[in-house]
Amino acid sequence: MEKTGISPKVSIIMPTHNRASLITASIESIRNQTFSNWELIIVDDGSTDETAEIISQYKDERIHFYKTERTGKVGKIKNIGLEKSSGDYIAFNDSDDLWHPEKLGKQVAVLLEYPDAGFCLTGGYNFNIPGKPVNYFYRQSEGITYGNVFINCFRSQVAAFSQALLFKKECISLSGTFKEEKSFSDVDFIFNLAFHFKAVILYESLVYRRLHDNNYITPNWEKSNAEGIEIVNSFRENLPVAVYRNALFRIYINFGEKYLSFRQRKKAIRMFLKAWQYHPLSLMPIKKSVKALFYFLSGK
Repeated sequence: MEKTGISPKVSIIMPTHNRASLITASIESIRNQTFSNWELIIVDDGSTDETAEIISQYKDERIHFYKTERTGKVGKIKNIGLEKSSGDYIAFNDSDDLWHPEKLGKQVAVLLEYPDAGFCLTGGYNFNIPGKPVNYFYRQSEGITYGNVFINCFRSQVAAFSQALLFKKECISLSGTFKEEKSFSDVDFIFNLAFHFKAVILYESLVYRRLHDNNYITPNWEKSNAEGIEIVNSFRENLPVAVYRNALFRIYINFGEKYLSFRQRKKAIRMFLKAWQYHPLSLMPIKKSVKALFYFLSGK
């Protein structure tokens, strides 16, 4: 797989559900890759729109389409893709997101350059309008990090998006597949990779995440945050105490801010006070709680 002159095969897994209006752009961003030794495995989670008809128009033998009954579990759909994959490396792209043409080529090259690494993540940005970034995954826009990034995951220094991931398929024998009972299994999957393997982070923006009202995470943000807390607790024994406490502090602060944005002030205050328990010397949770209480009493 990693001998000179041999190009590894990449299996790209694309879960989809009712993305007929967006999936063509995502597929084309894969077909436009400068690295060509890939297969695209599209797993349709019971779409009721024209997704199947759109896929049938492609005559590219590298594109494979599988349709399942509706599960609503992205982890299960990705595991089906893993079962169908034949590549040495695995990548993912959502059916509403886009890749830079050199995304795969640069990731494959860097994993060949650092053979001890099990996976690679790239930088990227969120967008509403293609080509117009809203915010970036990382402040850094160039260079790399190589090594053990497990602790960095809990310091908010690793953007754990599966669209930015390329990993050696052999890694799942240790790190495991996606946890199908979880609604948001990407973070857990990537953190498990980081627990077992070294990584390379390419900070260049090579992945573009589309923001829209039908993003899976939009109506499920409460479950996402709750599962984030579960992930931190599941690795508690493997984390320095300060890292563990800081990670939960940040999650509860973000949780509270989200509740505040939806004018759920009581829940926001509850989250800020939970954050304070992990940093009792910090004034931030108290200030935010007072702010939320003021809004509650004033009716704003």
